[in-house]
Amino acid sequence: MEVMTLNVEVPKGIMYALNQEKNEFISKMKLFTAVEYYKEHKLSLGKAAELAGMEKTEFMFYLGEIGEPVINYSIEELDNELERFEKR
Repeated sequence: MEVMTLNVEVPKGIMYALNQEKNEFISKMKLFTAVEYYKEHKLSLGKAAELAGMEKTEFMFYLGEIGEPVINYSIEELDNELERFEKR
């Protein structure tokens, strides 16, 4: 997997307030970003899990823990899926 390195500036006061090590902060930023992009339908479940550094099932369980639906369909998408299913 090819990766990109991004540099993000975070005020030291934020790190002190959170009382987190740099690596823990980075992991949480990746996880929170993955969840948000998944909720916005910008990343698939698999890609969101990859961004979070998790296996797909682990990410699915995390979504459940925080009360986010694993099946993230809009009403329109669900209707389209049901129509396709009914045509079979």
